[in-house]
Amino acid sequence: MKRILIAGLLCGCTAFSVSAQSPAKKKPGTLPEKATAHIENVVKDGETFDPDTLRYAFHAQKVGIRLDTSSNLKLYYSVYEWLGTPYRFGGSGKRGIDCSGFTGVIYQDVYKMDLARDSRSMFKNVAPIPKSELKEGDLVFFRISKGRISHVGVYLGDNKFVHASTTRGVIISNLNEDYYRRYYYKGGRVKKAGEELSGETIDPEE
Repeated sequence: MKRILIAGLLCGCTAFSVSAQSPAKKKPGTLPEKATAHIENVVKDGETFDPDTLRYAFHAQKVGIRLDTSSNLKLYYSVYEWLGTPYRFGGSGKRGIDCSGFTGVIYQDVYKMDLARDSRSMFKNVAPIPKSELKEGDLVFFRISKGRISHVGVYLGDNKFVHASTTRGVIISNLNEDYYRRYYYKGGRVKKAGEELSGETIDPEE
């Protein structure tokens, strides 16, 4: 009888030692499988994006922006670096920035392009395009003040755009929101160096 009890205790201890083993730890910095399941082909144009960059891409999906292999992950990385920055007229840094300053910083960081410093001048250097043809990285213009172009943002996709709001700082908004739908004017595609503007020419003051 004692032999049976001892054998049973030994079996119980063996079973406990197996079940008490800690599960294999994931490497630091890796995303859960559910997060990375939506992000594929992270090597683009010979450049490999690290896990931190992928996190920004994943968060972009969380706000309703669909990404694919043609998406510019650097754009979303840069955008999330600025989200929450307060608005300051004439500002161009993390302590405060205005809409044209923010748009210019994004374009310099992501596309290595210099834009004009105010929204009306920016509009003079784009090819106007209808809302239905907006693509990632295009500019969106609004006539909020006195019927003139007075606000600009960067289009991300799925009707979402990022901009520096006068009341909420750098945020992502939807073009279908009543406020932005009311004041929306035109979309614009920035020309590259040496590229002629195509499409209609519109006076921003008309």
